[in-house]
This record gives sequence, structure tokens and C-alpha cells, in this order.
Amino acid sequence: MSDFARLAGQQCPPHEALALELAVELGGAGGVEMAKRTLTVMARGLPQDATEPLQQLEALRVVMGRAMRPRTDGMYLLPEILRAGKGHHVGVAVALAALGERAGWNVALVGHNMKLYLAHRDLAPTAILDPGRPEALIDPRILEVDLAWRCAHEATGVILRHLAVHAERSGDLTRALGASALLLALPVDEQSRSAQSAMHQRLLSRLN
Repeated sequence: MSDFARLAGQQCPPHEALALELAVELGGAGGVEMAKRTLTVMARGLPQDATEPLQQLEALRVVMGRAMRPRTDGMYLLPEILRAGKGHHVGVAVALAALGERAGWNVALVGHNMKLYLAHRDLAPTAILDPGRPEALIDPRILEVDLAWRCAHEATGVILRHLAVHAERSGDLTRALGASALLLALPVDEQSRSAQSAMHQRLLSRLN
């Protein structure tokens, strides 16, 4: 059993751990140690006087603007984002959650459909960090959707679905199939598993 599959079978693993194992599965282990060192350095650089939830979200927003610039066509995997200093919105959200975890802050991801945002569990739902709006924290009510907490399994599922779609559109069916296969390793309800299985079979038929 791979480390990714082992973590996928655990209840609520840390975002960093699952994101790094996902990178190993899809991109190899080459950048994992660098990513760990980078997160360590970045966590040490966060303001020590940021003790309030809003201050912590704002500190992570500043880091995002400096070292994790969001792009709609960017990278998805944690080591890639940390190395390049930019990435797709959902990958940046996971990277910020991993950084917040490293700092011991009670941040977490929320989401709707294929989007992810950074929130704080000690803060009333009046401010979130939206990688699509990097200029300031936003009031989630302007999104006009019902947001739900996203654990590492769910956030990884969002990233994998984005990856599969992007890879298929780019003509990289092997990478799309790899992402689709990893989706099947995540704990989901039967309806979601049926949809993921159907997508995987469709990709297999295209490859053949």
C-alpha cells in the first residue's frame, strides 16, 4: 500500500501530509524535502504577534501575495507551488492551509463545488481568504453560496478533479488517468464513487 493510500484511509490527515504524498504519486519524490524545508522557513517567518484569527488570515494573505501568487492556469501540486511561487487557486488554498497548520494556527479550508477558500475555525463566518481575490480578505456572503468545511480528503479530491480535467484537455491522458485512479482511493459516498468510476472508465476507453 502506498503512503498516499494509507493516508487516504485515515480520518482527517493533515493537509500537508496528504498534499505531499499526492505530489509523490503524480510527480515523484524529488521536491518533497524541499517543500518541507520551505514550509518550515515560511512558518518561522509568520508574525509572532498574530494571535487573533483575523490577523492570522491576513498574515497568510500577505504570504500568498508574495510567495504563492494565484493563477487560473497555474500549478496544482504543493512542491510545484512552493518552488515556482505561484499556482492554481485550489492548490494555493491547500498550500496556505498547510502553512497555517505548520504555524499551529486553527485555519481550515471551506469550499463549494470545485472551489476552495481559507477560513479560521475560531472566527465567525465573516471573513475568508479567497485566492481569486488576493487584494483583501472577503466576506463569504458575497459569494452567495453555501460553504462547507473541507477536510484534506475533500480538498485533495478537488485538486485531483481539476488535474484530471486539465490533463485531459491538454491531451495528457496518462496523467488524467493517474489523477482519476487516485480519486478512487479517497473515501467518498457511493454516488461520488460511481461518478468517479464512470470518469475513470471513460478515460480508459479514450486511451485504448
